[in-house]
Amino acid sequence: MLVMAVMLIALAVGVVPGAWFGASRRPHGYGEELGAYRAQLSEHHARIQAVLSGLAEAIDGLRRREMDVDLAAERLVTAEQALDAEAEQMRDMLAPQELHGLHAEYEANLERALRGIVTAERGCGLSRQPHRPPDDEEAVTYWKRGHANLVNAAMRISELAEALLSWAPGKPADASLAARLHRD
Repeated sequence: MLVMAVMLIALAVGVVPGAWFGASRRPHGYGEELGAYRAQLSEHHARIQAVLSGLAEAIDGLRRREMDVDLAAERLVTAEQALDAEAEQMRDMLAPQELHGLHAEYEANLERALRGIVTAERGCGLSRQPHRPPDDEEAVTYWKRGHANLVNAAMRISELAEALLSWAPGKPADASLAARLHRD
């Protein structure tokens, strides 16, 4: 009787751990939240990689004057629209609190890739102007900048995705070179 009274008082005060009564002991609920986040991120990342995969070669082909400007411009506009839609959807994603910084950096690099595309589109627009000579280097400068932005953003996006998808609760959320070397 005394044990029952002590348990009822402890339960009323909140001293008795919930595990004694079959309650879950997961303090953060990482399993479901992290699993849902990883599933969303991997889907978005796959689509983003599909868009970015051949785009750098196309912009570099413009720079080397191996690609038709009109064809490249169409491809750039299509890629820009696809990445814009992905960026909009990623803004609505909710990353676990520890991953907010890496997720924000992922989004920033996606925006950098978009800036690279827009820069290359500007070069296409310049090269189509009727008063421009065919060997004008201003368009090439835009294509070089766009190519550099796109390549660097795509590489960093891949690094960040790897860090975001392999993060384990309790570990630091880091996508630096030192963290990658120690993780591998």
